[in-house]
Amino acid sequence: MNNKSKALKDLMDKLPKELPEIPKQAKRIPAPKIRKKKKLNTNDKWRSLLWSIDTAESHGSKAVAGLTQALARIVQTEILQGLLFDAREHRTAPDCPESLLWDFSTPIREDGSTMMDLLRHEKGDVSLDLAHSAVIPQPWERWRLARAFQNLGHSGIHGVWRQDDNTHAVVWQPWPIAWIDNGNHSAMAAIVTHGGTLEVSESLNAKDLLLAIYSDGENWIRVDNGENIEPIRSLAMAGIFEIGRRLVSASKQV
Repeated sequence: MNNKSKALKDLMDKLPKELPEIPKQAKRIPAPKIRKKKKLNTNDKWRSLLWSIDTAESHGSKAVAGLTQALARIVQTEILQGLLFDAREHRTAPDCPESLLWDFSTPIREDGSTMMDLLRHEKGDVSLDLAHSAVIPQPWERWRLARAFQNLGHSGIHGVWRQDDNTHAVVWQPWPIAWIDNGNHSAMAAIVTHGGTLEVSESLNAKDLLLAIYSDGENWIRVDNGENIEPIRSLAMAGIFEIGRRLVSASKQV
């Protein structure tokens, strides 16, 4: 074998044995039939949201994760809107996530299980970027939020947000969603202005919960008997749960 042949053989040996997989082309999902001119009602919006979820699924897991984050941004906006557009006093700290979902004490399965009964503890820490994750704080005091805006950030006297002992959050899988239950004001200020890294040591698997409920866009509904649990307070949150239901179903098929 001459030098040229040997060099060619060496080059061929270094090439991958198989060609890289070509990403599949996303399938375009037909848009739902909704009213064209009149104001959209809740059913129209829900069908539109389901279509958005279908479209994200057609593109792949990154698109689904991105849509989850987008819906979390809407939930964050709804929380800020409720705080900033209502100057009445005597607002109390929200019971997160109950205030966005339904009463914790409500049975949602035939055996009497409630929401908290169906959340299973998982081992392991989770690290989330506040600016690029589904993190839901619920600030309730405008003075504290304004103070956090003033003091936090690259030009603030306290610098960029850093997690401390005052901050506590719980992550729900499979999304993941992080619910802030302490340190709400500083976390929301960081999300809005500059981000940060949230380390969460408490993780709950919501698989059994997601298999027990669903939504029609107007109500949370029990799977076992079709009874309404409570009216939906946030269509975006209902969309996040629909994504969770699909993630659980997909994992069962693997």
